Amino acid sequence: MRVKALIIPAIALMALMPLAAAETLEQVPTISVSGSAEVKVEPDTASFSITASFTEETTEEAMSKASEMANRAVEILTGTFGISEDDLSTSFISVSPEYRWVDDEQVLAGQNATQRIDVSTHDLASIGAIYSELMKLNGISVSDVTLDKEDKSAEYAEARKNAVLDAYAKASAYAEAAGVFVGKVLSISDGSSYAVPLYRSANLMMAKADAAESSAAASYYAGDITVSASVSMVYGIEQ
Repeated sequence: MRVKALIIPAIALMALMPLAAAETLEQVPTISVSGSAEVKVEPDTASFSITASFTEETTEEAMSKASEMANRAVEILTGTFGISEDDLSTSFISVSPEYRWVDDEQVLAGQNATQRIDVSTHDLASIGAIYSELMKLNGISVSDVTLDKEDKSAEYAEARKNAVLDAYAKASAYAEAAGVFVGKVLSISDGSSYAVPLYRSANLMMAKADAAESSAAASYYAGDITVSASVSMVYGIEQ
């Protein structure tokens, strides 16, 4: 019976230990802050799409014209501007009947065929000239260009590092104002990290090409991509 009497208080003491530890942790004074940073990145990649669309009496005729025009665009890209076929991809093909309204009645106008090719290039200096050549083709449309950087890993790392430094600067300012000191790091929580590509209109790119050929070329600024990162941090407080 005496052994049992000793075991019961021991079990009760063990049950109270996590609670006591939790109370001790809760009593640790902390500073919770968030930090953010942005890094400017010069783009090295441009991407856009070419769409060939034709409506003819038959599906075969429509497909033939769309394919012919898409092939002519590819010849310009690969032959004139040296873009690799690895940087071209067909992203969309469709064939469907096309109707039009005549005297409040829907009438079959023919068969429509559409083909879209996605293009990527590192030759940003030639984008304006590429647009100018492609726009000479009848029956195709060229999308606005997206400017980006292919590998942004170094910039993400720099932005995250600067976000931590920003968080520490905030913690130091709060601690100084409160008459205390920043202690050790208790937790780090990764926030959002993202980069927003730049979008430029086709007209702007062609205007750049025209300006480059002029003796009085206008200034053109492609701009930079912004890589952003944020972090949440908790520091201990030292008196």
